[in-house]
Amino acid sequence: MSNDATISLRTFFTLDQLKKDFSWQSVMAGLVAVIVGYAGPTVLVFQVAESAHLANAQIVSWLWAYSIAAGLTTIVASLWYRMPLITAWSTPGIAFLMTAMVGVPLPEAIGAFIVSNVLVTLIGAFGLLQRLVRWIPLPVASALNGGILVAFALGVVSSLQRQPLLVAGMVLAFFVVRRFSPRWAVAAVLVVGTVLCLMLGQLDLAALSVSVASPVWTWPAFTWHATVNIAIPLTVLVLTGQYLPGFAVLKTAGYEPPVDKVVTLCGTGSILVAPFGCHNINPSSMIAAIVAGPEAHPDKTRRYVAAVCAGVIYIVFGTFASTFVSLFVSLSREAVAALAGLALLSAIASSFESAFAGNNGSLAPLVVFVIAASGITVLGVGAAFWAIVAGVLVFHVLERKTPA
Repeated sequence: MSNDATISLRTFFTLDQLKKDFSWQSVMAGLVAVIVGYAGPTVLVFQVAESAHLANAQIVSWLWAYSIAAGLTTIVASLWYRMPLITAWSTPGIAFLMTAMVGVPLPEAIGAFIVSNVLVTLIGAFGLLQRLVRWIPLPVASALNGGILVAFALGVVSSLQRQPLLVAGMVLAFFVVRRFSPRWAVAAVLVVGTVLCLMLGQLDLAALSVSVASPVWTWPAFTWHATVNIAIPLTVLVLTGQYLPGFAVLKTAGYEPPVDKVVTLCGTGSILVAPFGCHNINPSSMIAAIVAGPEAHPDKTRRYVAAVCAGVIYIVFGTFASTFVSLFVSLSREAVAALAGLALLSAIASSFESAFAGNNGSLAPLVVFVIAASGITVLGVGAAFWAIVAGVLVFHVLERKTPA
């Protein structure tokens, strides 16, 4: 066991170092990270649930599984490697599932989640992440992400047509708060949307309740259709859209994360909770900066405590996942759609920038974006898979430059 990668078992299992490094500043950073992480992606789950006809109990189970898995993997990784390794679910993955799970029985989707995470675990165990990235370059992966997410932004416009006062207020809140504090913009939209729904008589108060979550086990079913349509695109999205940016944030903050070991840990944890409805757990790219930056602690060797605190808060949130479900169920459909679209605007902008800025005239990202956004199905296989195939083909074959 190398000293630079891990700590001794004796240190891992003692609380002395943790007590020494503890600070309330770290607790607050961990709390902020979890709140920000929940405010946006959670609403996407309800979009998936509506399109896939999932029951509220299955939504609760999904949130429970995500929270418990993210909490445990965050705590273990952060303590073991003494760095703020906070994990979360794959936001692009949730967005992708809104269309990918249409008409797919839940057991088959669960089977696809397991296949995806087995692939992730093997990629981590054999150190194949960098090789995969060479075959699916960042502009192509970003275009795939953008093509999947853009539908949510368009949903804001259609919701504005149906409920102009409600959605306009949420949009205004988003941009006003974002001007002063970008990380709180989505949380502000949730608060404003809830208040406006109440004022406009569009909040179902009878649906609100506080209760403990009850996870639901679903036996997986494995089919080639779900593997091709869900597992493969989901794997590409999580590796290129979550793992790589998540590790990049940590490296920017001055850390050297053990990439392969973290990939393996997250993949294994995701396999264990997949039967309860969760798709992928991965290093966060959205909230990692909160626990890895100076606001978590001036001393970067003590910032891991912020991630540990976030892990504990994750578990608390997961325990009361049914409470969050009752909140979102009480909101109008337009409010939920507007919140989902606004929560993803920054991710869409980032995807477009990575896909089309400085790609040396390659049309591969555009081809991928158009196919992914089209939502086509050919031979029973969905748009995301064909977008990946087309992007790799154009980039590596049709646009490959031969030596002079």
